Amino acid sequence: MKIISITKIIFLLQIWILLNVSPSVAHQFPAFNKLQLPLRTIGPESVAFDRKGGGPYTGVADGRVVKYQGPKVGFTDFAITSPNRTKERCDGKNGPELQQICGRPFGLGFYYKTGDLYITDAYYGLVVVRPSGGLVTHRVTSFEGRHFAFLDALDIDQKVGVVYFVDSGAVFQTGNRTKIVESRDTSGRLFKYDIGTKQVTLLLRGLSGPVGVALSKDSSYVLITEYIAQRIRRFWLKGAKANSSDVFTNVEGIPDNIKRTVLGDFWVAISNTKQHTTFSIGQRINQVGKVVEARNFTDQYNTPNGITEVQEHNGRLYVGCLDQNFIGVFRV
Repeated sequence: MKIISITKIIFLLQIWILLNVSPSVAHQFPAFNKLQLPLRTIGPESVAFDRKGGGPYTGVADGRVVKYQGPKVGFTDFAITSPNRTKERCDGKNGPELQQICGRPFGLGFYYKTGDLYITDAYYGLVVVRPSGGLVTHRVTSFEGRHFAFLDALDIDQKVGVVYFVDSGAVFQTGNRTKIVESRDTSGRLFKYDIGTKQVTLLLRGLSGPVGVALSKDSSYVLITEYIAQRIRRFWLKGAKANSSDVFTNVEGIPDNIKRTVLGDFWVAISNTKQHTTFSIGQRINQVGKVVEARNFTDQYNTPNGITEVQEHNGRLYVGCLDQNFIGVFRV
């Protein structure tokens, strides 16, 4: 009888809380908001925030990097990666046939010491722009005399001033998701760029569609998502396993960008197509490769390609997508 009585009390207490919860508490449940991109602009693949928390900044399909200036202003132009780009020729033109002229910025990351924004452009290499924006300065466009095939994601070690970035492989120039996956390509590579010495070093080759990079909290390893192999690989930077790699975890679906949280976990954007429907999932993976949280974004991102990034910043998740004209923001 005593156990039943306690159970009833707990049940009645839960009912009372639900009926009497204040609006301020009720509003803490997840909500969805759209940060609308400029007219006729799509493809916010990745986002970044500057050292003052400004942004988000994102690269879009017509070659611009744009900055969010608040709900009254929206997004404004911040930087361009191609010296051949003109507003008349490129603004609002999202076709892949123009990207070699207009540029296509993918990975973004601020180096907080200087405030500079480093960008991986698929066709123009690793570039950097000052905190004031404008036309970028090209840092690395080739390795050992050969141009990169298709640069994608990056991450920056703020302590030592090193940029880690990936070359996904020439098959990504097709933009055809099915062709990319079926290619079984293993030409992808991981590089590092030393900001101080301006030297680039090849760290790992033989990657199967590397599209995401995230440095661990203690800087002992880098995680690389492999789009084609559907897994996350770990490259060791320190310790007994330094300069070697292993499989961190396998993924059910196709992974894209990976971003570390403040506490050291990692958010991975995953798309999974079943019965002609593409499901967009964000998975938070802990430091031993276990999924500790999953969020379904399919209702907001019912697109053929799914989402490309989930990044946690100040209690919100910022979600990118190649097919959409907005950045999704979810309260956590």
